[in-house]
Amino acid sequence: MRKDSLLRNVPFVLGVSFLLLLLISSYLYSLYGAQVQPDKMLYDKNGNVVALAPFAPSLEFPLGSDLDGNSFVFKLIEGAKYTIGLAIAVAFFRIIFSFLFGYFLFRLPSSLRNVFSGLANTLHYAPVTIFTYLLIAPVVLNFSWSYDVSTKIIFPMLVLTGISIPVLALYIQNELEAISKKEYIDSAKILGGSGFYLFRKHLAPFLYPKLWLLFVQQVGQVLIIFAHLGLLNVFIGGTDVRVMDVDMKTGETTTQSFSMTNEWAGLIAQNFPYAQSFPWMVLAPVTAFALSILAINSIVYGIENRKTFKKRAVKTSMPAKAVILEQEHFKLNGSSHSSNQG
Repeated sequence: MRKDSLLRNVPFVLGVSFLLLLLISSYLYSLYGAQVQPDKMLYDKNGNVVALAPFAPSLEFPLGSDLDGNSFVFKLIEGAKYTIGLAIAVAFFRIIFSFLFGYFLFRLPSSLRNVFSGLANTLHYAPVTIFTYLLIAPVVLNFSWSYDVSTKIIFPMLVLTGISIPVLALYIQNELEAISKKEYIDSAKILGGSGFYLFRKHLAPFLYPKLWLLFVQQVGQVLIIFAHLGLLNVFIGGTDVRVMDVDMKTGETTTQSFSMTNEWAGLIAQNFPYAQSFPWMVLAPVTAFALSILAINSIVYGIENRKTFKKRAVKTSMPAKAVILEQEHFKLNGSSHSSNQG
């Protein structure tokens, strides 16, 4: 195994291990987790009520509980697949479609590419969260009752994927153009290499590492968008609006939005009104978000650090190669000089 292998890169391994552990635990909990009916009251040995839900953090509830007595540990584990899993899926499809569209742009005439570049550059300054909210809200918020859970998951994924494809495709097209200007590309063209051969043998090997790094960065960006949408009461997987109180005199009702999938952004938003009274109800999902983004940044740092290491290794090996070439050159010149004298 090479010394610069990612498996020996501690930040990369720690970040990947943390995310994989959350995802595996979430799917196993959904398949084999016991659905225990929560209890809103805690009793002592004598059967006396000692606490009412929500319960503060303790040995029985390490991260506290919600209003119904559900442990936040299990709620966060259950929602991990809808938070991290969907973020990874959205980032993956963003890279795939952006790569295909970027290569298509790269093959277009320069005049058409300039037109698209001008249009795509405007999206750099567009408020992505607002556009996403306007497109997703009718399905997962306003008319949530008329759609099933799968629709309320797939539709937001499509919106989150499509809204970033123009910008990412432009980035990939610019990277392909920069690589295509290298001298060895001109040499390969002179030798008769076709367009597909040049892409497969010379362009793609330089582009793939950047795509991996871009993929990990996109996972972090999607998680941030999830958090923003949660604060706007748009929950991935659907919003369950419950009646919390009824005024007996006027008949007015007080409602509250709840996440139907326990995704972390929804847990933050639905428990935010209780942030001062029961702070653990907000701190638990916020901490889960922070640790996940920290793990993603650790993966990015590991990949970038590996690239830096490889560049340094190339630079440090250049003087040694130069010395070897100089010695060989000296031997050749010396031998030819001695033969001329003979």
